[in-house]
Amino acid sequence: MIFLSIILANLLFTSANLVLENDQCDAATKTCPDAAENTNDIKLLLYDVNPPEGFNLRRDVYMRFAIMLAEAQKDGKKENWRLVLPPWYNLFHWKSRVVKHEPMSWSYFFQVDALKSYAPVLEFNETFSQFTGNAIEIDVLYVLQNYKKLFEDGDYDDKWETTEDCYYDGEFWGYNNVTVKETVCVHYQGKISMLWELVALHPSAKTIMFSNGEIPLHTSYGTKVYWDCRKSMKFSKRLLDIADEYIKKELSCNKVKCDSYMAVHWRRQDFARSRGKDVPSPEQTAAQINKLLYEKRMDITGVFLATDATAEEIKKLKAALSRHSHEVKMFSPNHKDAMQLREGDYAVIDQIICSRAVYFIGTHESTFSFRIQEEREILGFPKETTFNRLCPDSGDCEKPARWTIVN
Repeated sequence: MIFLSIILANLLFTSANLVLENDQCDAATKTCPDAAENTNDIKLLLYDVNPPEGFNLRRDVYMRFAIMLAEAQKDGKKENWRLVLPPWYNLFHWKSRVVKHEPMSWSYFFQVDALKSYAPVLEFNETFSQFTGNAIEIDVLYVLQNYKKLFEDGDYDDKWETTEDCYYDGEFWGYNNVTVKETVCVHYQGKISMLWELVALHPSAKTIMFSNGEIPLHTSYGTKVYWDCRKSMKFSKRLLDIADEYIKKELSCNKVKCDSYMAVHWRRQDFARSRGKDVPSPEQTAAQINKLLYEKRMDITGVFLATDATAEEIKKLKAALSRHSHEVKMFSPNHKDAMQLREGDYAVIDQIICSRAVYFIGTHESTFSFRIQEEREILGFPKETTFNRLCPDSGDCEKPARWTIVN
């Protein structure tokens, strides 16, 4: 009996070593790596966004997909799925000053390790190892479309149905090594978690993509789940360092929450053309800033301006503010940085600077302003210094919604 016990113990020890050598389980620590990481069972979830949509809406769409997958995995489901981060490519609002347009990874703008702390994400170029010949083959592409009568007649039910007609331009972020086996057209209305029903239609598919990812709605907007994901979207150290250096040198602040300047996001161009009733003229913008500085008695060194206004509009605004001894500052990099920065970099740096200001005024219903307000909530600024807007030259001035942080 003792002899049999010794043999059994040796067999178990040998088995444990064999398992460990095969990179399956560590008998000593009683831990096992994710089984999916060591097999060919990894499944990829890709998405894209309607081309005209900007950087800040795309950030929000990412959160919808990240939350969808993270929440499923919390429930012990979809553990072998990975969310592929769509490269930043040829965005409508970006006009590169120097650098040629090319697909950019998320690490260019964000700390990907921080993103991975919330959801199992992969950069697009990390997926190449899943395929042979350095080409990506998508098993199923779902082309999402709005219903023609979206939310009409009081119909707010979540629903979807396949249809015959749809269009996808097949640009695939500038890559020419991406192909699709099957395309499915879908009318879609409702929360993003319902996409799992579409995934279930093709259980053997290992790579699934959704186009027009902005169509599905948040499942958890404004909740703790939403904010947990939002906190993981940390800007890259490269951009944080550039913004920090500018704030220190030009705005006399060397801490995260500054008291030396106020910030204004003044949206113009296409936004002013399509929503002119919500955006003030240069003269009225200056008048509102002057009034605020007088009423709040802010002891600041200047006003930081983030804007897409024309040079002539900016000139008018600066002139109106200078009459009250208020210096307007806008981000301008040193020569070395200027040769490397792209339009997207300027936008992110503007957001970082605005998020650190003692007081912020944004543009009504601009996603650029929304993201700044979220950053300020994460940093812990008082609500009354964050949720403010520029009022139109005439008419009503609806107060901005306060989507405050939930910890």
